[in-house]
Amino acid sequence: MRFLKFAVLLFAVVCLTGLFSVRQSFAADVEHSAHENMQKGENKEHVHDEKAQKESDVGVTEHLGSIIPLDLEFTTSEGKKVTLRELVDKPTLFAPVYYTCPNVCNFLQSRLADVIPQIKMKPGQQYQVISVSFDENDTVKDAAEKKVNYMKAAGGTVPENGWIFLTGSKENIDKLMNALGFRFKRSGADFAHPVAVMSVSHSGKIVRYLYGTDILPFEMTMAVVEAEKETPGLSVKKLVAYCFNYDPQGKRYVFDIMKVSGVVVLLVMAVFAGYLFFGGKKRKKRGSDE
Repeated sequence: MRFLKFAVLLFAVVCLTGLFSVRQSFAADVEHSAHENMQKGENKEHVHDEKAQKESDVGVTEHLGSIIPLDLEFTTSEGKKVTLRELVDKPTLFAPVYYTCPNVCNFLQSRLADVIPQIKMKPGQQYQVISVSFDENDTVKDAAEKKVNYMKAAGGTVPENGWIFLTGSKENIDKLMNALGFRFKRSGADFAHPVAVMSVSHSGKIVRYLYGTDILPFEMTMAVVEAEKETPGLSVKKLVAYCFNYDPQGKRYVFDIMKVSGVVVLLVMAVFAGYLFFGGKKRKKRGSDE
């Protein structure tokens, strides 16, 4: 038994050493390749760093549990000046968009129009959706046109106070987007920006982030329930961020096999060691009973 335990321990050390060595070797290869490129005048690593820096200008930093500034003033699609404090009196889903967006903003709001009628809770009573433009050049007319379009897309099932469309000044937009952790960057007449919806409680507390243009009814329901309870929910993004690394050259996320395999090996060894330890105790107890 002692020999078996020693073998398991040795196996663990070898596995961890191997994983560390492979990772170090991979890092050394990358560093060596970058050094050679610099000597050749290509300096590709420096270019990648610049790209990564640009990528960091756009994205989402989760501020779960933080309170958004409720005294900020915006304008509704009806032309009425309101503060967020006047609007956010129930669970609220904020959708940062801009109304002249040619693609993903439309996809996101079309998806919301499709999902809202599918969930059991009543918009305007138990929760509300607020589309807020992060383009200070968007007008009340732009907001009104979008509201008409998406209310129709929702099949007439959403009351006027169930989905609100806002525009605002650059100062107030920036303050709200910073509070939500939503980072965007103007690119000519358009914007580079992430796609996300933030669930906020009646007191302005951020409780959940929903990502992408394919939000599920279950996700939206959970976001509203958590906002009602003011309980911040665990974001799937954190798990995904651990398992995947962003490749700025390929502009995509790649699976980090070394990190995940290391965790899997550790878990397997922990379970096996626990089995040996507790199994040995049980066998000793049986032997003493006999």
